[in-house]
Amino acid sequence: MSILNQFPKALTKGLQRLRISQCLPQASYPNGRNIWGYVAVAFNQVDAERLAKVGPNRLCAEWIVKNGGGVRFVDNPSRLWKDYNSLPAETSKFSIKVVDATNASIMKIGLAHFKGCNSIDTVIFHNCKHLEDDGLEGLTHIKNSLERLQVSGCYNISDSGLGVIAELKNLKQLLIFDMLFVKNMEQVALELKKQLPECDIKATKMGVQLKEE
Repeated sequence: MSILNQFPKALTKGLQRLRISQCLPQASYPNGRNIWGYVAVAFNQVDAERLAKVGPNRLCAEWIVKNGGGVRFVDNPSRLWKDYNSLPAETSKFSIKVVDATNASIMKIGLAHFKGCNSIDTVIFHNCKHLEDDGLEGLTHIKNSLERLQVSGCYNISDSGLGVIAELKNLKQLLIFDMLFVKNMEQVALELKKQLPECDIKATKMGVQLKEE
């Protein structure tokens, strides 16, 4: 089924809000958000009706893929699924193992899709330009399973925005790099290491890669 057939209600609501905002004075626009901002929000909102129909793992996979990222499944971790229309049939059951949100337009509200996805052990947030400073808070939904995390090129996130990572007590590997508004990377790494003594933390301006299992 095409992605365009799955989300007409969310997009319609977003466009309706845009038309209403265009009737208001310029200063009343919410954060100056244009049409693409509304589309991004619509594509990040949790669809409760579809969640009830297909379950959290399917809905989470759809969210990541439709925003430009990819997922790997527990039963076939070598394959990265990036094409919405090639995802397994809705009747197929699967559990997400890896979320690769490289260049994805994910936002904080979208991380609510992680609820109920209890097998995600690896998350990559690379060049996520829409992810807000407090956008990592949603990772706490998978804190019991998450072992590897990369946060890089997410320029809205500051030193304080990385603080929530300390709550991810099962992390074994953490990579942070290319973070424009992180002023003191060394201090961030030091504070996180205090809270996550068993985690291998690399926080640098240079690019690095997550280790293979």
